Amino acid sequence: MFNFAKTQATAVPYVLEERCASCRKCIARKSCKSKAIIQLDPSEPPTIDASRCYGCHACIPACPNEAIVLPH
Repeated sequence: MFNFAKTQATAVPYVLEERCASCRKCIARKSCKSKAIIQLDPSEPPTIDASRCYGCHACIPACPNEAIVLPH
């Protein structure tokens, strides 16, 4: 079972704008339990708010375009 403790993540994923299709119904955004994926304008790629991210990385496999990755 996952432990979704409310602590700040050490490795926060980010969105690769060139891969993001700015999906109308972002699956990765729905998979984010902490609501860290924010999309202000539907025509723009979303961003990940590091202060909200728990670090569960559920968004990474959820994105069909592989647009969410971890920093190297």
